[in-house]
Amino acid sequence: MSYRVGVLDQDARARQKQAGRDRDAARLRSGEISREQLTRENDFFSALPIGTFRIVSVGGRPLSEAC
Repeated sequence: MSYRVGVLDQDARARQKQAGRDRDAARLRSGEISREQLTRENDFFSALPIGTFRIVSVGGRPLSEAC
């Protein structure tokens, strides 16, 4: 297995995060986006198609016989 080890530059990451916050604030001020839309965009799970997921087992045990 091949993998790459990276080093996190905490200062650079903090600057990136602040720049994102500043862009979000500017978009809110300009009316380009509503607070609700921004919340959806920034939601951790927003990129996942949650509606297509189905839980069929928990802890290796099926939830029903149909699974």
